[in-house]
Amino acid sequence: MRRLAVLVSIASLVLLIPSSASAGKPVKEPLPLPPVIELPGVCPDFGIVADILVNREYAKTWFNASGDPVRTITNGTLKVRLTEPDSGTSIVRNISGPGTTIFHADGSTTLTARGTWFFFFFPGDLGPGSEPMSIVNTGTIVIHTDPNGIQSIRSRTGRVEDVCATLGG
Repeated sequence: MRRLAVLVSIASLVLLIPSSASAGKPVKEPLPLPPVIELPGVCPDFGIVADILVNREYAKTWFNASGDPVRTITNGTLKVRLTEPDSGTSIVRNISGPGTTIFHADGSTTLTARGTWFFFFFPGDLGPGSEPMSIVNTGTIVIHTDPNGIQSIRSRTGRVEDVCATLGG
């Protein structure tokens, strides 16, 4: 299993990579997500509960001759309800993407997410000492994950919603 940024997005949260794949021909798979995902600590003062309302997301993954993933395209429909559990405040977002993940030989990945995605970062995900953050980005965002799992936002265009402020405000 490979975590996409974040959900990801709730992808956009989890990416399954089949162990038996042939080079050149993509493998298409649904992205199964649990119906409820608890995300403690993804906001400075609280966590978020993500209820998956609609999940018709799928991934098409291309592999090299050794069977290692090279590129994944995520498409389909993904709608979530994001809730601050103590107050019950919630929002519903269509975070269907799409996006492309490139798998680099050094073990790092680069996600180019277009459209609308939900991203969450735990403390330290964006480098030592970084604060938690949860956003809905509409536009294009490029997130690089190094071989140690440290993520960095390389570029971002469009509109960003601070989910922590929306739910906590």
